[in-house]
Amino acid sequence: MTTPAGFDELHRLAGEAARFARIFSVEQDAEKTFTGHDETETVTVSVNADGQVTDVELARGWDKAMDPRMLGAAVVEAVSAATVTRVTSWADRVAEAGDEPEEPTPRPAPQPVTINPSTAVIEDMLYLLHRVGQETKPPERRGRGEEPAPARPRLTKGKSAGGHIVVALDGKTVAEVRVETDTMWVGGANHLEVASELRSAFEAAYRRAAQEAPARRTDSAVAELQALTADPQEFVARLFGLDR
Repeated sequence: MTTPAGFDELHRLAGEAARFARIFSVEQDAEKTFTGHDETETVTVSVNADGQVTDVELARGWDKAMDPRMLGAAVVEAVSAATVTRVTSWADRVAEAGDEPEEPTPRPAPQPVTINPSTAVIEDMLYLLHRVGQETKPPERRGRGEEPAPARPRLTKGKSAGGHIVVALDGKTVAEVRVETDTMWVGGANHLEVASELRSAFEAAYRRAAQEAPARRTDSAVAELQALTADPQEFVARLFGLDR
């Protein structure tokens, strides 16, 4: 039997589509947490798979290792370190997914195939890829005729139960942690009390952020591309108009 023209290329494309589908499906372990420390290692922060701070610990005698006025900056530094650990872990999993060999399924025997590439589907795919590029393009590289990047959202702030600490979020990023240092509180509170106030402030900030979150986007080109490539065989068949 003669191998239909383009059969080998379609088989290769199906493998590539499967690899991309594995990469798109990589998610962090929802139960896993990632930790980070500040430079003095007196502040330890844990974040979850979504990057939210779930725990803050202070070493006993932390106020002797740093100026209390620097505690807020040290907490932000520890959050950044924990976030780097989280992102690195995710990147490693993505790399493993990309390198994972295809399942050892036998290559199907060539069958007569009618290839009728759909011009409409190809045009839709090209437009989708264009939209993905626009979504992921840095603002400074956009054309002059394009709309300017949206204004940075205002910070979402949460205050601790005791009112001594304020956490400010810029989207999901911890932008600032302000600790009350102009009163006797920080000097009189022990490390457990300060850590408890920090956790309380983070919880308040995340609650407020959830309340103020805009409606989830439904026109994301990246989400459309993920859905389109979820079934590699169906994607290739649709793209090339194959009879299945």
